[in-house]
Amino acid sequence: MRTLNVVYALSLLACVTTSALAKDLTLPVVSKGFQHEFWQTVKMGTEAAAKELGDKTSYVGPADETQIAEQIQLVENAMARKPDGLLLAALDANALAPLVETAHSRGIKVVTFDSGVNSEIPVSFVATNNRKAGAQAADALAELINNKGKVGIIAHVAGTSSAIERSEGFVAQMKEKYPDIKVLPVQYSDGDPQKAMDKTIDMLQANPDLAGIYGTNEGSTLGVANAIDSQNVKGKVKVIGFDSTEAIINFLKSGVIQGFVVQDAYQIGYQGIKALDAAISGQTIAKEIDIPVRFVNAKNINTPEIEKLLHPFGKK
Repeated sequence: MRTLNVVYALSLLACVTTSALAKDLTLPVVSKGFQHEFWQTVKMGTEAAAKELGDKTSYVGPADETQIAEQIQLVENAMARKPDGLLLAALDANALAPLVETAHSRGIKVVTFDSGVNSEIPVSFVATNNRKAGAQAADALAELINNKGKVGIIAHVAGTSSAIERSEGFVAQMKEKYPDIKVLPVQYSDGDPQKAMDKTIDMLQANPDLAGIYGTNEGSTLGVANAIDSQNVKGKVKVIGFDSTEAIINFLKSGVIQGFVVQDAYQIGYQGIKALDAAISGQTIAKEIDIPVRFVNAKNINTPEIEKLLHPFGKK
C-alpha cells in the first residue's frame, strides 16, 4: 500500500509539473503605434515568441505616436483583463509611469521595449541602445561632410525616450569628436512624414549652407528624404536616417540618403515576450537587454547579412 501511495504521489507531482510547464500566460502588448513597418515587424516577433512558449498575446497601439491619452486607455483596458504580464512601449516616459505602478500593485509584471518609463518597476527594458545608435549616426554623417559644417536633426516625438536618446547621443558625439560641426536645435515631427518634410524644408530655407540632416525614426527619415528630393538638393545635403522601409531603401539606392541605422525590430518583440515570460516564471533577467543596430549604406546593403535584417520574411 505504501508503494502504491508513493507511486500515486509521484504521478500527481508529474501532472502538476506538466501543468506548470504549460503556463499559458496572457501577455498583452501595448505598442507606440501601428502605422510604421517597424511596429508590424515587432508584432511578428512577439507572436513568434508567444507561440514558441505556449503563451497568449495580443497587440494594440494608438493610431499615431502623439496620442498619449489613447495609449493610457489601451493600457488600462489591458490591465482590466487581469493579464499575467504587460509588454509596453511608452509614448511618454512620465505619463505612462503611474500606469506601470498600478500594474505592479496588481501583481502584473511589466517589461518595457523600444521606449521606457521613468520608473524602476519594469523588470527589464528591451531595446536598441539609442544613445549609442545616435553616436553611430553622428560618426557616419560627420564622415560624409568631411567633419565640418552645419547639420540638423529631425526627431520624432518630443517626450519619447527613444527620440530624446537618439538625439542626445548624436549631439554628444558631435560635440566631443567634431568641434567644426555645428548642430542646429532639434526639430520634432511627431514621427509624421508630412510634418518631417515640412520641418526639413523650413530648415533648408533658413540654412542654405546646411551640410547634413539626421532623421531619428522611420517617419522622420521618410519626411527628410522627400524634402531633399523635392528641393533638388540630393547629394548636396547628406542624410543619415533611422529604421527601414522599402521607401527608405529606395531612397538610399537612388542617392537621396546616404545611410541609415536599422534596428532588429523582430528581435525586440521576440526578446520582449521571452523576458516577460521568464520574469513571471521566477527567472533572473537582465535589467536592460540591448538589441544591437547595424549601419546600412550603399556598400553593404546587398550583403546577405544586411538583406536578412532588412527583409526578415523574405519580402522585397
